[in-house]
Amino acid sequence: MNGRQLQNACFAWASRILEGRVAGRRIVAPDWLEPQAICWIAMAPDRPELRVGLRPGIPARALPARLALGGGLFLTIRPMPGQSARAQVAPRMVRATPPIEQGTATCLVRDRLNPDRNYLVTCGHVLAPTHGARWDDGIEIRLPTAGGTLLELPGRLREWVPTGSAQPPANIDAGLTEIEPVAVQHLREIAADWIPVGLSDNTDRDRSVVLKRYHDEIEGSIKLKWSGEVRLPDGGEGSTRFLNDALGYSTVEPTEGGDSGAPVWSTSQELLGMHVGAIDPEGGAGANAIMCRIAPVLDWYCVKAYTRDDPATLDDRPPPGSLPRMAHPPASAVLNMPAGILADDEIQMVAKTLWGEARGEGEAGMAAVANVIINRLKRKYRGCDTAAEVCLDPQQFSCWNCDDPNRAKLTRLHRNSSDGQYQQALQIAETALRGGLRDETGGALHYVAGTLRNRPKWLDGKIPSAVIGNHLFYNNIA
Repeated sequence: MNGRQLQNACFAWASRILEGRVAGRRIVAPDWLEPQAICWIAMAPDRPELRVGLRPGIPARALPARLALGGGLFLTIRPMPGQSARAQVAPRMVRATPPIEQGTATCLVRDRLNPDRNYLVTCGHVLAPTHGARWDDGIEIRLPTAGGTLLELPGRLREWVPTGSAQPPANIDAGLTEIEPVAVQHLREIAADWIPVGLSDNTDRDRSVVLKRYHDEIEGSIKLKWSGEVRLPDGGEGSTRFLNDALGYSTVEPTEGGDSGAPVWSTSQELLGMHVGAIDPEGGAGANAIMCRIAPVLDWYCVKAYTRDDPATLDDRPPPGSLPRMAHPPASAVLNMPAGILADDEIQMVAKTLWGEARGEGEAGMAAVANVIINRLKRKYRGCDTAAEVCLDPQQFSCWNCDDPNRAKLTRLHRNSSDGQYQQALQIAETALRGGLRDETGGALHYVAGTLRNRPKWLDGKIPSAVIGNHLFYNNIA
């Protein structure tokens, strides 16, 4: 690797360590990379310098002067006064239930899993600022009209990252609010200039950008990579989150309350990212704001943004089917139902996952996959609070991936399907959700097919906790 690639690799390495330690994972790494001492790191791509934001009371001598990159190259470490990024929230998208938070919509998207469903994207910390946020919380969309009046459109909270219950570190801070077709029509007619011409993931340093706020636009430019804490203004429950692999950018005017979620465009009107918060320009090499790239947000939620020249928003691939996103969430159903009663949607979601992942492995193989789902649920792995959230967690169970041929088959299954393997999966799923399924995997959270040719790097040096049929199960992977 050349010098620039080594610098980027070093930044990614340090970010992963901080992210993992914030999440409570045990990681063997230098002592100075501790979230108790550091609240952010940043690196400008044009200089061999890693800037480190130190918390109050942490002396600069706690940091090494430089890091050896290999090949005789070094990365200078520059200590800076630490201050978490300040999330900014105000009227545009407004939580209708306490805690009341307000922000700006990033873009309008359509669900790849069910093209009839539409959502508005904004920051996760706007839609779900505390542990108390729940599926189906009311969200108001406020849209000024040409006549000077304010049009209020209803929306419902569907998904968000980070989740308030577990606060998992993530490289995105985004959530989905579902809206009705009439709201989509209003947005496309009244806010046509807010819909981008296209999308871009070109985030080169000094690229000119435009922050499209609720009431005006601000010009700016991309400055550096950034990872660190984002602190909500109210400082309440769940008020600090760790954001990994964000971008620091500068604006000609300071950003303000209400800008969280505002779209960041290129000068050619392509959507690049979403504004998250403000940072100290002294530590940010001139950057006074941070944003998430839009590409990983769209990938995470398996949605596609509406663009001005592509109103249908979907490409030429056949529609994947309908309703993998549940019409009635297990989260509220399970939490509000009497003990011993399970939501059928929850049972079917787990059963479909067992069928899609392991129907060829027989009863023992499907039961083993059910063990993994329950183990993840008990651990609230990746912030999932329900078994259905575990199953639909992006890129975790491949049968739900957008490009997996199993996905279309799953949508055709139902409670009365004649498929014998699915009926068996339903029995296993219900037993597992009621706590009656013995764990034969040794507490595994991961598994892979034994026939897999390209083994993922996270398997290096790992020994399976169980081998059941053609699947290898692992309980020693974070």
